[in-house]
Amino acid sequence: MNRSDIIKRISELYPKLSRKEVELIVKELFGSMASSIATGKRIEIRGFGCFSLKHRAAGKVRNPRHGVAVESGERHVVYFRAGKELRERVDIFNK
Repeated sequence: MNRSDIIKRISELYPKLSRKEVELIVKELFGSMASSIATGKRIEIRGFGCFSLKHRAAGKVRNPRHGVAVESGERHVVYFRAGKELRERVDIFNK
């Protein structure tokens, strides 16, 4: 599912909202989430999961294609941890 699928689904669920309004709402929501994560804030959506930043220290990383080791600088990466409800739903579909 991508952003346009989300917009389409919300438009179907709420026909009183125009597609442009739904598009703006979704764009603002994701923009707000991205800026919060970028500033180091944790986002928790109950039942779905949490987004946060993790610090990765500098070190050597290996390119699996060529086998060459390269220096990697320190960086921050987005970390997602699934919530209990999401984990349970995924378990049901994969049994």
